[in-house]
Amino acid sequence: MNVSAALFRTLVVLIITGQSVACGDFPELFNTEPLSDETLMSADEAAAKMKLPAGFRATAFAAEPDVQNPIAMSWDSKGRLWIAENYTYAQPSERFQLDLRDRVIILDGADGDQVKTRTVFTDNVQMLTGLEVGRDGVWLMCPPKLLFIPDRDHDDVPDNAGEVVLDGFEVAQANYHNFANGLKFGPDGWLYGRCGGSCPGRIGKPGAADHQRLAMEGGIWRYHPDTGQTEVLTTGTTNPWGHDWDEFGEMFFVNTVNGHLWHMIPGAHFVRPFTLDPNPRTYELIDFHADHWHFDTTGAWNQSRDGVANSFGGGHAHSGTMIYQGGRWPAPYDGKLFTLNFHGRRANQEILQPEGSGYVARHGEDFLIASDTWFRGMEMESGPDGNAFVLDWSDTGECHEHTGVHRTSGRIFKVSSTESRPMTTMPTGDLRDWSIDQLLDTIQQTNDWYVRQARLELTRRSAAGVDMTDAQAALKQSISQSKDQREQIQSMLTLHCIGGTDDSFLRDMLAHDSAHARSWAIRMLSQSWPIDDALGPAWVDPNLAASLKDQIQTWLPALQRIAKSDPAASVRLTLASTLQRLPVDLRSQLAMGLVTHASDADDHNLPLMIWYGLIPVGAESPGDLVPIAAQCELPTTLRLIARCLAEQMNESPQPIDDLLAAALKRNDVAFTAAVLAGIAEGVKGWQQAPKPSNWDRIAKIESAPIQSTVRELSVVFGDGRAIEELKQIALGKTDADSEIRLSALATLIQSEPDDLQQICQTLLRDARMNVLAAQGLSKFDVPEIGDSLVQNYRRFRAPQRPKIMSILVSRPSFAAAMLEGIRDGKIPRQDLSAYQVRQIHSMGDERLAKTVGQVWGEVRDTPQAKQQAIQTLKKTLTDDALAGADKTQGRALFAKTCQTCHKLYGEGAKVGPDLTGANRANMDYLLSNIVDPSAVVDKDFRMSILLLDDDRIVNGLVAAETDRTLTLQTATESLTIAKESITSRKITEKSPMPDGLLETLTQEQIRDLVGYLRHPSQVPLPAGVDGQGQTLP
Repeated sequence: MNVSAALFRTLVVLIITGQSVACGDFPELFNTEPLSDETLMSADEAAAKMKLPAGFRATAFAAEPDVQNPIAMSWDSKGRLWIAENYTYAQPSERFQLDLRDRVIILDGADGDQVKTRTVFTDNVQMLTGLEVGRDGVWLMCPPKLLFIPDRDHDDVPDNAGEVVLDGFEVAQANYHNFANGLKFGPDGWLYGRCGGSCPGRIGKPGAADHQRLAMEGGIWRYHPDTGQTEVLTTGTTNPWGHDWDEFGEMFFVNTVNGHLWHMIPGAHFVRPFTLDPNPRTYELIDFHADHWHFDTTGAWNQSRDGVANSFGGGHAHSGTMIYQGGRWPAPYDGKLFTLNFHGRRANQEILQPEGSGYVARHGEDFLIASDTWFRGMEMESGPDGNAFVLDWSDTGECHEHTGVHRTSGRIFKVSSTESRPMTTMPTGDLRDWSIDQLLDTIQQTNDWYVRQARLELTRRSAAGVDMTDAQAALKQSISQSKDQREQIQSMLTLHCIGGTDDSFLRDMLAHDSAHARSWAIRMLSQSWPIDDALGPAWVDPNLAASLKDQIQTWLPALQRIAKSDPAASVRLTLASTLQRLPVDLRSQLAMGLVTHASDADDHNLPLMIWYGLIPVGAESPGDLVPIAAQCELPTTLRLIARCLAEQMNESPQPIDDLLAAALKRNDVAFTAAVLAGIAEGVKGWQQAPKPSNWDRIAKIESAPIQSTVRELSVVFGDGRAIEELKQIALGKTDADSEIRLSALATLIQSEPDDLQQICQTLLRDARMNVLAAQGLSKFDVPEIGDSLVQNYRRFRAPQRPKIMSILVSRPSFAAAMLEGIRDGKIPRQDLSAYQVRQIHSMGDERLAKTVGQVWGEVRDTPQAKQQAIQTLKKTLTDDALAGADKTQGRALFAKTCQTCHKLYGEGAKVGPDLTGANRANMDYLLSNIVDPSAVVDKDFRMSILLLDDDRIVNGLVAAETDRTLTLQTATESLTIAKESITSRKITEKSPMPDGLLETLTQEQIRDLVGYLRHPSQVPLPAGVDGQGQTLP
């Protein structure tokens, strides 16, 4: 590094003894967190008061001002700790404080209890969320960009300002929290990173055209430093913020809100809260890989503030992942996964156990509990001496800094075992100076820190052209002669990184005794084959695609044999993942063997992973799915294939007919039931579909498990006899029970026979059928129907009345009758919600708007009015006032007013966010979301207004969408609507949560509701009130 370049970048070296040299242009830091620094424990006191298992101690390795706002960490070949300090993340009103900068510092002395020297590598970056050191430079995640700053002479001074390697990691306007973060080199030589689901990206090289970019919507991605290849590996989750690999190279990551721990499966679509998967044909998503939660899902995560949730783990938010492989702690900790529980101020311990095709995490004892209320753990990794280092952001706020940011605090704690195990003596000094033999010897080392650093150095030398022939031979010998499976896999991974896994070697490894080795052989031979992104197959240069297809076809027969005969479900999972790397026209050949294993029917991952690989087959060549379905022993996969074919039966009728022929040939009721269930899902919302030629033979099957589905589908396929039979059942003229009657009426409503109005009118007085009958009547624009519903309003059970109100606001004529009913006292005013008032206003009828103002009131919808309302409420809802809240009445109000859309303590619907994990204790957060819910609306939570061809207007959140139908979740029900019946569709900037929610409540009711929402645990309902907040008869 020359002198001018050195002056170009900021370099500060601080000797902890007191001598320092500094450039003075770094912006002065400031705090916006109102809580006084006086409540912050000293770092030494915080370390001393940490609760740890016997035989462990914590020390303050570094603290402010030497480290502040540490957000990520990494290690270099000298054993030094690199820290990313983030100062630009700000409170919601600012999002990012871009008059500040972030920096990267280097801390030496990790072999002791305290830092010895501190060096600033760079302080000229912003929005810094991830850091990794290796391959002759430093990798930084600074959304929307992945940066590489070279330091090829390793003098701790950047060679230049750096380069943008990838971009497109955009930070959403509506949510600036769940963005791209975290970087780590994997054991296969790729650089891995994470991204939250609320900040979808289209990632690629700078300047790449849109069609050349990869769709990423939450999950894990990776980049190869040598080839430049980029992959989106998983889709879904909420906000992953920590990942690591076990001794066999399997990756795990942690997440916030909807499940905390996941096994990384390339190509997986994981559960995401409240929003749709970007690929509409995934249908179902893979849930998290743990058998427990870290908070009581019938209670609140913030019980951890009082220590109440210790037995659960402390809360829903997790940061950092360390699978302990340091070799120094007592043996029982080997292979355990540790993650920092943000709200619980602790480190959770997870016990990873193989199960089926993957893993399940069991709940271990919490490992570390901090006494400092400012502790906000961010990352945890083991170091060169086998002990662990923990980053502490050190702040008082919750995840999203609603109360402000404290930038001038931060700690790094070292957690050491006082009962050290024997460890192999390693050479000293920089691993860059070690010989190749010394680097290879680390594979036998029990401290994985050396294994990873040595592999990274060997990879660097190999990429630089150093001859690795002898090293490759030594590693192959280790693989063939070692009896230790871990050593075999680690040798195999290192061999791969230095270019030693040629085709001949990999063919041999496909037959290895170890299932891990067989899986890694498949991954290695297929790593250059592009994998589907969040939306499906990504664009590939045509010339490259042709070359790859030739390569794939040479491997395909071997992969097919393994799919049929390999005894390990984990290997089959690797093949299911590999499906998404094959050209679409070759996928069926590999899938054919995977679906024949009945033992995988209830596997957590395999049925869906196989389906994800087949989605493009269904789109491009649906007929190719039929032979797979014909021999499928996985009911879930079979059902989803049938659903996909049914959705396309108008355009491609033959595949569904062939599938029914296969069902007849199988003569297996369970098989047929799965096929019919899938078809029923596929045509849900359809009034009519072309009848397959094999349908009449299916309809003659006399088997109780399928009779109801056969009857419903016969109506869709136009069987008049089935319609007449359904009429008799619905009207109660058979001995069918109420569930069958309701199912029959639902089918009639969907098919709309000529006498539907008369049938529904007849059933309006039947207490078991009247709500569904009312929904059927809503199809008819007849003013008398509105009058009839108002007259019969009290006949509907109280918990069902919100659905009737939704019907009454779906048409102007119905709404007029309903408002007159409120004026006349036939309908209680409070039964009309603010959500429904908004829907009446959306009709654009001035007469109705005037009437609703007279009988219900006005919704304050200007920003100024809402802010004024918030300030007024804050003045009245003081701590003293809330101390007098009747929380049981608050729960009753929540059940009646909010529970139709939100879950709290495990009860309620999942239309909007689960409030159990929300920041309810913060009054500003609570009131702003209640009074002004549309102030900031994520794109996935915008309300849609639909005008139907029968003149109904319905509002809600789109919960699912296919080519033919749309499923709308309203405040009271889920409606599947044929798209051909939608006259117009408008997506608003409004949240489905209504303004004016508090308008109909008294001051005492508002106090009780807010008191309940802020309370950290569930309370009983008042005597005589049911779970919907209604008074019992």
